[in-house]
Amino acid sequence: MGKRTAEKASAGSEKGLFADAQSLKQSSLRCGTRFVGAAEEPRQVAGSSPSDNARSLKQSSLRCGTRFVGAAEGAWSGRMRRLAALCIAAVLVFSLSGLGGCSAGEQSSSAASSDAAAAVGSESSAFEDVAAAFDVSALDLDYSKRDLDASYDEASATRIALSGSSASVDGSGAVVDGSTVTISSGGTYIISGELSSGQIVVDASDDAKVQLVLAGATIHNENGPAIYAKSADKCFVTLADGTQNSLSDGTEYTLEDDSDELYATLFCCCDFTINGTGALNVTANYRHGICSKDDLVVTGGILNVTAVEDCLRGRDCVKIADGSFSLVAGGDGIKSNKDAKATQGFVSITGGAFSIDAGDDAVQAKTYIGITGGTFSVTSADDAFHSDLQMAIAGGEFTVSAGDDAFHAETELAVDGGIIDVTSCCEGFEAEKVYVNGGDTSIVASDDTVNSSAADLSDSSDESEGANDNGAPGERGITVNGETPGKGGLAAGGSPADGGSFPGGDQGGSSGQVPQGSAQGQGEGQAQNGTPQGKAAQGDALRGEQGGMQGEGGPSQEAGSQGDAPQGGAPQDAGNQGGAPGAGSSDCLIRINGGTLVLDSAGDAIDSNGSVEITGGTVLVNGPSSDGDGAFDYDSEANVSGGTVLMIGSSRMAQSFLSGTQPFLCTANVSGNAGDTVAIADANGNVIASITATKQFGMVLASSPKFTEGGEYTLVIGGVLTNADAHGYTDSGTVTGGSSTSVTASTTPSSSVGDMESGPGAVGVAR
Repeated sequence: MGKRTAEKASAGSEKGLFADAQSLKQSSLRCGTRFVGAAEEPRQVAGSSPSDNARSLKQSSLRCGTRFVGAAEGAWSGRMRRLAALCIAAVLVFSLSGLGGCSAGEQSSSAASSDAAAAVGSESSAFEDVAAAFDVSALDLDYSKRDLDASYDEASATRIALSGSSASVDGSGAVVDGSTVTISSGGTYIISGELSSGQIVVDASDDAKVQLVLAGATIHNENGPAIYAKSADKCFVTLADGTQNSLSDGTEYTLEDDSDELYATLFCCCDFTINGTGALNVTANYRHGICSKDDLVVTGGILNVTAVEDCLRGRDCVKIADGSFSLVAGGDGIKSNKDAKATQGFVSITGGAFSIDAGDDAVQAKTYIGITGGTFSVTSADDAFHSDLQMAIAGGEFTVSAGDDAFHAETELAVDGGIIDVTSCCEGFEAEKVYVNGGDTSIVASDDTVNSSAADLSDSSDESEGANDNGAPGERGITVNGETPGKGGLAAGGSPADGGSFPGGDQGGSSGQVPQGSAQGQGEGQAQNGTPQGKAAQGDALRGEQGGMQGEGGPSQEAGSQGDAPQGGAPQDAGNQGGAPGAGSSDCLIRINGGTLVLDSAGDAIDSNGSVEITGGTVLVNGPSSDGDGAFDYDSEANVSGGTVLMIGSSRMAQSFLSGTQPFLCTANVSGNAGDTVAIADANGNVIASITATKQFGMVLASSPKFTEGGEYTLVIGGVLTNADAHGYTDSGTVTGGSSTSVTASTTPSSSVGDMESGPGAVGVAR
């Protein structure tokens, strides 16, 4: 058979924008019975009031007709407009049929649930279908006894002694041909010595289990993988206690004609496990370090991997129970890329010590990242942790410096525990739905610290099965003006992360109204078609990346323009750069139920393109000093029913809560500088909550279980605190000195809060 030389593929493969057909399909699905993931209970049109149905119908038709993507995305082709019109018509028929009762909706719900259940274990050509079928509980997160057992019988094992360009075999099941050692039978093989230019090949039957014990082995192959498990049921590499082992390859591979699947220094076509206590050093000069086309499992050992592209890669999944990892990757540190099956494409880590320096993402998965333990020191040029669907952090210790997001999941991110210290990033937590249920988190971000934005489930992802099996390196795509093309596209819900339920179900932000007319403003104070148009807030794809939008039924004054304040709203010049109310997505939600969040942002600190709910925990925010961003930013609803909240930031974009069962207070008529303490004290001088400012600020938003309805409190800026931690926080100390202002807590906004064209909950500023 002929040979050819494979050169390293370019790492610049592009992630395209949404495929029109898939986008339309996604839209019609959501417009039919639900706008959430398959694992959630469907929200049906028939179950709502007539007024809600009317708004839902209008919202659905808008999503079908405009693809419900960010304002910066271009217009559809004429063909797609015609298809969209057909979609709208179908939605109208379906939705109106549900107004008279629930039977039709129930039938559709039942059929959808049945289809989703059947799809969990099947393969699909569309990632949106995988997303709809995804269920965390269906994932195989366990380890077999043999995965965890690194023992072996030396007496019965075959020994392979490497020597220069050849080797010798003592026992059965292996033969030597020149510099190639081929293992053809199941069993245990102890490998030692040095092979300067050769290869270990496992070519056994499909039911064979092969254990390779590396006991001081050094293997270099200039033309391909150092170890190539071509065929077996399962292959184990056991790192013998106290040994150093090394694998390396060249910069080009010599491949059989019509074969280009070999792309890693240690490459396995079957399920693959690494265990033991020894060390394995891998230098991948061609592409990836350690790769399995099926499962990659690590339960022990010391792994030092340097790779041109990815270090650890399991197509079906990566599961790590323990071990010590030093990973230096030109691409991703740890990756699973199977995108055609809802039960695969995940990364699960339950323990281990990780040092990751990645030129792309540190950890990336198609469907799910689950971390319950381990220590992580991560530096990444792109996201530190990225999942194309869901992510759950339930434990572990993290020190993260990311070039883009620290923790990014498209549909859902749940933080249930762990100690997280993000020293630098663009955005800290980002997903369509962000749930913080526990943990101790500190985030410093150059943009938003916690962001909820619509999910992008386009099929034009980096790692389709076909592309990667054919050797094309994976990149999640180019960026345009700092954003990934297609970002801000169609949203998808899903089920809670493994290990808990999300309180209250999917309640976020359902009150947003559909904007009328064009979503594009013409700049601050200018008019278009006789209607004043305001300047949009920066950074929110859904509410004004290209201009301000006015909510249906909202005031007729200029949104965000300078001048007189609307009647009943905030004073003059409040939030003059704000987006319009009612422009958010009901699928976007930030819900904080517990834990501690210490956030420091240059952009919006807590930013939801839908709703925000705070039910517990401690939230301390140093928001931006710039007028174009705010410490608290949402598009639909924001309520507080528990927890301690203290936010400071710029005044021009200040927003308060819209409602809550726990009193809150907000003022944008203060002034402070970096280094100033900010404290809320009761009548006896006891501090209820406090923080030390890291930058200039002009607003304060606070809520506490200690607040009473209509209670009077003192806001003290620049005082001396007792019993405060490193962030200046205490809820049991005292404050002396400083400048004092009387403030009132209530469960409803004051007359200077809300009903503003600049956005819901906008706070009035006296200037």
